[in-house]
Amino acid sequence: MELLKKIKDREPEYDSANEELITKFTVVQGGRAGTAGESASWEQGKHFSTKYEIYMYAALLGLKNDYRLALKPSIDKSKFIPIKSWQPSDLAEYVIMGVFAKSEIDFNELENKDDKEVEKEILSFKKLLEEYANGGFDKIRAKLESSPTFFDNNDNCFIDLLDE
Repeated sequence: MELLKKIKDREPEYDSANEELITKFTVVQGGRAGTAGESASWEQGKHFSTKYEIYMYAALLGLKNDYRLALKPSIDKSKFIPIKSWQPSDLAEYVIMGVFAKSEIDFNELENKDDKEVEKEILSFKKLLEEYANGGFDKIRAKLESSPTFFDNNDNCFIDLLDE
């Protein structure tokens, strides 16, 4: 599907203020991003091997709680790698499906739209993904502030947070 390919070519953005939160739970990468394996995660006591993994989790957390938080236009933003590079790809597609379910995209009408209108829909989708991920990051931050030890010595803390 051409629409899916175009969406996967996008690089979602996040509020740069979340960088410290992301780094707290993500393996510090060496010279090449995404090269750390499970042993590096274990040694560093981290829950995610790459930044985009915690981004996928944050998006799912936001979707599960139907909580989205708009990125303010005036903030400093950072980009991730394109969605097509996210692994596991099945999980990335699950995130995409979740955002599709929450979007107002009329797929029947989409075929009748010109390229400019389709591009608007893709930008709307990307914005929605970013809002749900930002909402998820806000939930993680709130949990960290309300219960600072929640993430310590609990291998299931991120699963537990999804269940709350």
